[in-house]
Amino acid sequence: MPFKHILLHLDATEQCEKRVKIAIDLAKKGDAHISALFCQTDPALSAIVGNHPISDELRKLAKETEVKFTTMAEEAGVRMSVASTLCTSHAQVVQAVTWAARTSDISILGQYDWSKNYSALPSDLAENVIVHSGRPALVIPFAGEFKEIGTRCLIAWNGGRESARALNDALPMMAGAKIAEIYSIEKEGVKRPSESEVVDHLGKYGISAKAAHEKRDKASITDMLLSHAADEGTNLIVMGAHGHYGMSHMLRGGNTREILKHMTVPVLMSH
Repeated sequence: MPFKHILLHLDATEQCEKRVKIAIDLAKKGDAHISALFCQTDPALSAIVGNHPISDELRKLAKETEVKFTTMAEEAGVRMSVASTLCTSHAQVVQAVTWAARTSDISILGQYDWSKNYSALPSDLAENVIVHSGRPALVIPFAGEFKEIGTRCLIAWNGGRESARALNDALPMMAGAKIAEIYSIEKEGVKRPSESEVVDHLGKYGISAKAAHEKRDKASITDMLLSHAADEGTNLIVMGAHGHYGMSHMLRGGNTREILKHMTVPVLMSH
């Protein structure tokens, strides 16, 4: 079943238009409705302490972004709605986008560009929405152009709850994929989960899949995953996201954060 309701996060960054195009393409494939939400703080004011009024400049940025999105969506003939939540703190941005994501099939978010360090957005927005919304998110890198997403998929598989959730949340994105690779990293002394069962599962949806695994070396899991994705020409990584609850989850949560920071292709994550 295709996605029918897409949440698109809008902001005043240069990369926003890229997300709009991707959301429109995804909406066309499933005749979906796009709910676009402009949400950020004023880039000229502090977002640490939310005790200042909403500025005219922020209202102007919101209006310009709304008009641009509406024009692109209407020209493409997709069903849509657009709204703005103007914030005075990063916490408000996280809360507003997370709440909106909970009543959508998938949210489309942008990777934070640390080279620009745009102060109007929290750097951990994507991570928070993924972990706390209960819904999958498609995160788009700030660099690069992605004309096709989901035709060559790499599924990071460890047999855990989060990876199983991401696998099945991504099924609409993988429909019609040329190949889906089930990729696992074998750790010494740890039994590797069976990828063959995942291959069989995807086959029932008509998705051509294959299994691959590597032994963990001195490289980080993030480096191994992104390197393998580059070698395979991957245009969508599917993986489970881990939160940061207690010492037992810190390392796994760190992998989630590192992928979001260094990703080079779109990533669909679920928690």
